Amino acid sequence: LKDYFFQTDFWRSVRSGKNDIVYGAKGAGKSAIYMSLVNDIDSLFDESILVSLAENTQGDTAFSNLTNDPPTSETEFIRLWKLYFLVITSRVLEEYDIKDKSASKIRQILTDCNLVPAQNKLASFLKVCYDFMKSFRNGKEISTTAEFDSMTGMYSGQKFSLSFGEPSKNDFDKGLIPIEYAFDLLVKSLTENNIDLWIIIDRLDVAFLESEELEANALRALFKAYLDLAQYKSIKIKIFLRDDIWQKITSEGFREASHITKYQNLSWSKDTLLNLLIRRLLDNEILVENYNLDKETILSSIEEQEKLFYRLFPAQVDLGAKKPTTLDWALSRTKDGKGINTPRELIQLFTHARTRELKKLETGVNNLENEQIISRQSLKEAIEDVSKQRIEQTIYAEFPELKDYIEKLRDDKADHVLETLSKKWSLSTSETEQIAKELEKIGFLEQRGTISSPKYRIPFLYRPYLDILQ
Repeated sequence: LKDYFFQTDFWRSVRSGKNDIVYGAKGAGKSAIYMSLVNDIDSLFDESILVSLAENTQGDTAFSNLTNDPPTSETEFIRLWKLYFLVITSRVLEEYDIKDKSASKIRQILTDCNLVPAQNKLASFLKVCYDFMKSFRNGKEISTTAEFDSMTGMYSGQKFSLSFGEPSKNDFDKGLIPIEYAFDLLVKSLTENNIDLWIIIDRLDVAFLESEELEANALRALFKAYLDLAQYKSIKIKIFLRDDIWQKITSEGFREASHITKYQNLSWSKDTLLNLLIRRLLDNEILVENYNLDKETILSSIEEQEKLFYRLFPAQVDLGAKKPTTLDWALSRTKDGKGINTPRELIQLFTHARTRELKKLETGVNNLENEQIISRQSLKEAIEDVSKQRIEQTIYAEFPELKDYIEKLRDDKADHVLETLSKKWSLSTSETEQIAKELEKIGFLEQRGTISSPKYRIPFLYRPYLDILQ
C-alpha cells in the first residue's frame, strides 16, 4: 500500500485533523486512508500525535466475542465504547513511556478495577471492559463490585472504582471516580506532554456482521460516544465506515446525526480515477524509463494523463463509431447500480487484464498494437474476472440471503419490470418489489422508469458472471 498510495484531498483532510469521519462505498479507499495512518504512526508521533488503534488491522475483529453475549441496551454500548477507548489509550501511553502523574493515576484506577488484561490484545481489552461494564446492569451508575460500608451505605474507598454517574464528594474523595474525570486526567496528561490523541477504528463492516440489530446498536452508540468525547479538544476519534451502513443506521432514526459535522464522503470522478491509474503507471520505473516519461509534466495536466493513457491502451475496446472510448468503457463496466465507480474494481480490471496479457505473451500470442501494453482482447476478458470477483466475494459473501434471487436471473436479459421479476422469483408483486428494493440498495439493480411503473436494469458489472444478455 505504501508503494501505491497517493495523497488525495480526502487523505489530506483526515491527515491534517480537519475531518474525523470517513464514509464511502466498498472499495472507495477508506481502508487505504486508514492504513496510511497506521503506517504513519511513528511520523504522527513525531508531529505530537499519539495514535491508538481500536481495531485489529487484519485477522479476527476485536469485537467477535460480543456476538454471543452483546450489551443489552444502547446505554451499555455507549459506556462500553468510552471505557474501551480509555483502556486502550492507557496501554498506548505506557508503550510510549508516558508516566506523568495523571497517566499513572489512570493506570492505577484501571488496575484497581481489573481493567488490565493478562494478554496485550484488543479482544482481551474489550473483554475486561465488558465484564466490568456488566456490573452496571439494570441502569446502575455505580458498579456492583464497588465496596460500600455496610453500616453507612457509603463507598468504603478501599481502592479506586469507576462510576458512570456523579458520586458524592465524600465517595469521590475515597476513590469513586466518574469516567469523565478519568478522561479529564487523560487530557491533562496529553496537555502536559504537549501531544494530541487520535483513536482510529476501521473494519466496522465486519465487526458486527452476525447481527444487523447488534450492528445498529453498536454503531449508533459509537457515534454518541464520539459526540460525548468531542468536548475534549486534544482527543479525536477517527471512524471509517461504509456509506451503506451509515445510511442503514440513520434510516431507522438517529437525531444525533445532524451534530456530526467533521466528516467527508469519498467519491470518485472520471478525472480522479484516471489520475489514480496514471499515478500507478508512473510508479513503474521500467515503464517510465522505456517510454521516456516526464512524471511532473504528466501529473500537472489531466490532458497529458489522458494522452498517456491512450498511448499505452487501445482507443476503444469495442470498435465502432458509436462505441465508447476505452476509459469510458472501463468505467461503465465497473460501475454498480447506484452509479458508483470505486478504485477497487477499476484497479482489478487492469490488474486482471495485465495477467491475461502476460499469459498470451508467454504462449506466443501478441495482440498489442503500436506502444500498447494491454490489448482490447485482454481488457474484454478481464471484465469477466472482475464480475466474478464482485459477485462471489462481495455480493454473495455479504448478502447470502439474496443469492437465490440473483441466480434466478442467470442466462436472462438485463432489463426487467416487476412482472418479469415476479415470474422469475415466483413471488407476489409486493414481495417482488421488496426484494427489488433490497437489490437496489446493494447496487445490483439500477432502477429506471418511474416510481409508479419502475423498470430495473442489471449493470454491466454483473452481466459476464451471470451470462446476462443485453
